[in-house]
Amino acid sequence: MTDNIIKKLDKFFLAFLIINPFLDVVTVVYIKVLETLSGNNFDTISIPVTPSLLVRMLVLVLFALYALISLDLKAIGSAVPVAVAWVMSVIGEILFFYSFALYTDVQYIARFAYNFAVILVYMQVFRRMGIGREELMNKLSDVLALSLLMLSATIVVSYMLDMGYTTYADRYGYRGTRGFFYSGNDITAILMAGLPVVMCGFMQRRDLSSKMFWAYDLSAALTAICLMLIGTKTAFIAVFAAAFVLGICALWKLIAFKEHLPLRRCIIIAVTMALVFAVMALLSTQSIFGEISASFHQTGTVMENEGATTALLSGRHTKLAKAFAMYKEGGIYTWIFGVGRGTQTAIIEMDLFEVVIYYGIFGAIAMLWLYVKLGLEFVWKFFKNIRELRYDLMPVAVLVSLGLCAGYLLIAGHILFSVTSGFYFSYMLLFGKITYTEDMERLSII
Repeated sequence: MTDNIIKKLDKFFLAFLIINPFLDVVTVVYIKVLETLSGNNFDTISIPVTPSLLVRMLVLVLFALYALISLDLKAIGSAVPVAVAWVMSVIGEILFFYSFALYTDVQYIARFAYNFAVILVYMQVFRRMGIGREELMNKLSDVLALSLLMLSATIVVSYMLDMGYTTYADRYGYRGTRGFFYSGNDITAILMAGLPVVMCGFMQRRDLSSKMFWAYDLSAALTAICLMLIGTKTAFIAVFAAAFVLGICALWKLIAFKEHLPLRRCIIIAVTMALVFAVMALLSTQSIFGEISASFHQTGTVMENEGATTALLSGRHTKLAKAFAMYKEGGIYTWIFGVGRGTQTAIIEMDLFEVVIYYGIFGAIAMLWLYVKLGLEFVWKFFKNIRELRYDLMPVAVLVSLGLCAGYLLIAGHILFSVTSGFYFSYMLLFGKITYTEDMERLSII
């Protein structure tokens, strides 16, 4: 009976990979309906959870059930220190700051736990699938291409209908567009993480059916366009990094090995982007190229007027300084276990600093070791097997993806504590792990 339950959960978790992006689209619609019915902006409506968060918290319960039923001691053993770190941070809130926000504390750690559990559970699910590494990577790449196609299409459509949110609304005016995605950081992180892999998959896959051929092509083209429409610094960097690195690889393949396919596919993506831009320019009442240009040049204006730090961090360094002062003055207990999320009225939105300040040194070790291990392990194997890039460029794409995400975690992102973008960061870490795992039956944390 236990095996039967595990098999059913395996099937559900695999299906959830396809369901996942639909949750974000449903939330987009949900937000718009709420705004229309209430006549208010979403940030002024008192809604404790969105449909996507509720569903993902239910999935987190299934993750926990799966680990217990399958007696995955590595997963259970990895989760316990995270729970201890959270409990000790809450105790510190009560003892030293006389401040306790149970809902805020629970919601924040639950989001992290969900992303953490994605790595632990799906590693076992993929191992139990019983298929080879190359076939599994192709399936995961297909899922990513279709997910990005759906998410980016919602932004393109909302832009052409002249609807949705602007990315920035500050002292320099309104600029950029993120469709109806409430968090610009979330959708940027998703598109940024997936773009290099989808581009690379299209560049070198010879077994694509006609439907998947166009799915990959449109996914890469629309994702790049959407990142430029979002118009943040990191979004522009993501497009440039993916296009530059993979473009250089395509030229290398052509010059060194007379392999024309990668460069030819790159040209197809560029042509598709040009066609989509033309359609958007014709159907939209806005100047798409003017808007992208304004977003691109505004960073230089901010840097000139307010300095490089403000331009790079968008004012997050002010919140960081305030939270760090509280952490530093809290004493030994706070240094070890943090000030807790419940003591903060506003989040820093710099994930690595949040982990240390909210959960302390102990929390940083308990919560980040898995991410660090998988990231460094991939980098080490990448350089160890660098000669193999002659046959497969996908490790380059994964390296670009993880590098962009790592930078985002440090300066601008909100990934580890977001069930939306955090899922895809975990997904890419798993993708990187599988890239260098020859025997799928040996796929494991350690």
